[in-house]
Amino acid sequence: MINKKHNKDQKNKAPAGYYVYYNPRVHQFKLLAILAICIVLITLPLMVEKTEPGPLYILSLFIMGFLLWAYVTLLRIRDRRPQVIIDEAGIFVRDWYSNILPWSEIEFISHSSSVRRGIISALTRSRRGPYLLFKFSNNPEYISSISPPLSWIHKIWIEMELQEPAIMEFGLDSKATQILKAIEEHIEYWQKSSNSDIEDSAIIVSTN
Repeated sequence: MINKKHNKDQKNKAPAGYYVYYNPRVHQFKLLAILAICIVLITLPLMVEKTEPGPLYILSLFIMGFLLWAYVTLLRIRDRRPQVIIDEAGIFVRDWYSNILPWSEIEFISHSSSVRRGIISALTRSRRGPYLLFKFSNNPEYISSISPPLSWIHKIWIEMELQEPAIMEFGLDSKATQILKAIEEHIEYWQKSSNSDIEDSAIIVSTN
């Protein structure tokens, strides 16, 4: 009787929380590649006898852009916070700049292998697969920690991204399939423990 009760308790127990972090090694290689490009761009004027101010100005803008990219990459290398949190309450994705989203808000989750994107969507939002694409019953509420006027630009950018919320596998320490499996386990537990009928649930998970 004790073993049967223990097994029943184990089945009713919520799955363990799943945490996804940045993969420092991937971002380290990325940083080296960016810095190598910067060095090449800096040495280009030295290879020409006479340079015009116009090309130098454009080149300096490119160098500044790559240095800014290198700085963001360096921040990700040093960032030890979980980027994705999956637990009983729902899912939290740091790049979405919103609070944790409950499982009841999710209508659809699809792996990139099963996504058929339109031409306009593919051009305006280029994404490197694999990734997970989400659809919510209500758009996630944006939370800004940046002061104006940069917060306005940041808000517009995030709102565009949240039109098709996605978790990109690149740069993370977990594969998209592993993240999806953890989500499926928590959704299954949520469906069994909730008062609503499982068959009436609006959640659809596609793993084709």
